[in-house]
Amino acid sequence: MSASDILLPAWQSSRTVALALIAGFARKTGFRTLEERVEALPVRSQAVIVGLTLALLLGVSLFAAQFGLLGFALYLAAVVVIVG
Repeated sequence: MSASDILLPAWQSSRTVALALIAGFARKTGFRTLEERVEALPVRSQAVIVGLTLALLLGVSLFAAQFGLLGFALYLAAVVVIVG
């Protein structure tokens, strides 16, 4: 088993999560259209988009954690509303 066998599914999952969050904010664009547009970009640009989106998600979760269980619940609710 090589490293690419492990990292490729992780990359695909991370990319799907990041694009779902972005598509939640850009509702006019839609997930499929956004996915096609990002897929047309070079891999490095895709990695930057995914990395920054997931870093922002981590930052917001750490901020929400400052408010305890209520903050965590509101954070999860916000993610569900944005993606849903």
